[in-house]
Amino acid sequence: MDLALWALAFTVLDWPERQKAEAWAAVQAGAEPAMAPDQAAALARLEASLPRRRQEALNRGARLLLPGDEGADALLAPLPYPVALWVRGNLPPPVPGGRHSLAIVGSRQASRHGRDRARNWAKVLAEAGVAVISGLARGIDVAAHLGALDAGPGGAGTWGVLGSGLDHPYPPEHAPLMDRMVAAGGGIITPFPPEAPPRKWHFPRRNWLLAAWSEGVLVVEARWQSGSMVTARLALDLGKDLWVCPGSPEDPSAEGPNFLLREGAARVCLSPEGLLQDLGLPPRT
Repeated sequence: MDLALWALAFTVLDWPERQKAEAWAAVQAGAEPAMAPDQAAALARLEASLPRRRQEALNRGARLLLPGDEGADALLAPLPYPVALWVRGNLPPPVPGGRHSLAIVGSRQASRHGRDRARNWAKVLAEAGVAVISGLARGIDVAAHLGALDAGPGGAGTWGVLGSGLDHPYPPEHAPLMDRMVAAGGGIITPFPPEAPPRKWHFPRRNWLLAAWSEGVLVVEARWQSGSMVTARLALDLGKDLWVCPGSPEDPSAEGPNFLLREGAARVCLSPEGLLQDLGLPPRT
């Protein structure tokens, strides 16, 4: 069966994760995955809907990216099974590839200093040729996207990964920012169909993609129990580099970075120039 159909099925059909993994293992082995009759019927209906779904994406100024489409294989390679992606604008640089990319993440309830740091550092990184990837959330994420845009036409661009469908950007006030990112040559990507609202369980999947599609992850501020720490752990699981900004022991927003440093799991990052040096890049002059 067409891999594109399996990717769409793994994305939009309500199958348990175990069944997705077992089905993908069977497909890779050239066998027919075991399915109940109702699941087989749902898969057949999904196959018939594929042309309509591609057109629906185009109607939204986006495209439905599936295995075999241009650029899809590089994005799907790090994932445990293929998924469908809805894309506005361009795709981020592949990892590994000829360009550098970094995910910048942090607290939604970021301090003013943390937001300023994320924005200023993202500008320096983008000016030096590092694509900035983040999750379009309030706080550190939006500051990082804005900083990369501040680098102007000569910057490396910025990409956002949504935890919802294109019809329900979250948070909604960032819809104009998404338009700016696309117009500047970056893009917006989501592994959820256009009609999908934001759900709590969507964001770990979003965080996985942030880690998978970047060369490394920078955590600016994060509490111990936070999505940013989830992204940091996923980056470590994927063998990616991890940088953190340390903070005062009394500062709750420094809990996550300080713990990662104490465990020896991350590199300390004190400036964007130091990060560029770690990446083997000179700052742009």
